[in-house]
Amino acid sequence: MTRPYLDRHRFVLGDASAHLGFLHCERLAARSHIHDWSVEAHFHEGLSQVLVFAGGVVEALVDHSPARIEGPAVLWLPALCSHAFRYPVGMQGWSITLPASDTARIAAEAPWLDSWIARPQVLSGPGLTETLLPLVARIEGESTGTSADRSMALEALFRLLLIEMGRGLAAEGAAATGIAGRKQQLVARFQRLVDETAPLPDAAALARSLSVTRTHLTRAIREVTGRTASEILAEQRVLRARRSLAFSPEPISAIAYELGFSSPSYFTRFLVARTGETPSAFRQRFRRGLTAG
Repeated sequence: MTRPYLDRHRFVLGDASAHLGFLHCERLAARSHIHDWSVEAHFHEGLSQVLVFAGGVVEALVDHSPARIEGPAVLWLPALCSHAFRYPVGMQGWSITLPASDTARIAAEAPWLDSWIARPQVLSGPGLTETLLPLVARIEGESTGTSADRSMALEALFRLLLIEMGRGLAAEGAAATGIAGRKQQLVARFQRLVDETAPLPDAAALARSLSVTRTHLTRAIREVTGRTASEILAEQRVLRARRSLAFSPEPISAIAYELGFSSPSYFTRFLVARTGETPSAFRQRFRRGLTAG
């Protein structure tokens, strides 16, 4: 079997740092022509996904295990979970993508999610037509808006989606297989720490928190994701910086210190090196976009 590759641009909206709003929602048909209604095995680092199938039968490979998913159905995919699909031509479905850091934040406030949210899950049955599918339709509609309360509305709808999915899984007594392999488990734990910890520590501190050496952690991350711990941490810093600049009224200097940068000038150099924009340029461009919308 071909090893799943780390997808950063083909099937989702690039890096986690590209998701300034709460989530990104699109119809599967919007990209189906690129891959002839099939998706080769891949996974996402730093992104969680919900795939919604209104009908038809989807042949899937989830965490290396074959699955036949009959719609209507909802598939939950945590970060680092490999997946591949063959869809019926012309099927109606949606892909909802959000940073894993937002998933972790919500899960920290709702311990009842711990029983299933770290593993891939499938919920199917005709009852979804009256419960989850209307929620997805509202998410799709809200995601196209530009109002100031858009992210809050999307998060509220997404929380309802998680509640409905959790209730459905509990009713079925579902317990999906966890992420395979010790190295994948270690990287998943590393990702959760990155998502939940503020300000972000360095890789050495995270390795100590995980009770492994930095060398062992670095090797595991590179083998599973093809990236380094420093790259993942830098991307999370970009995400947090962009969101703070976009949605916080605080001065740039205050944001720099809140995010753990030693000085505003270092914060500026970091963002310019990673994104090509200064903090003030990004903030101005974002706010002009809101005004134009």
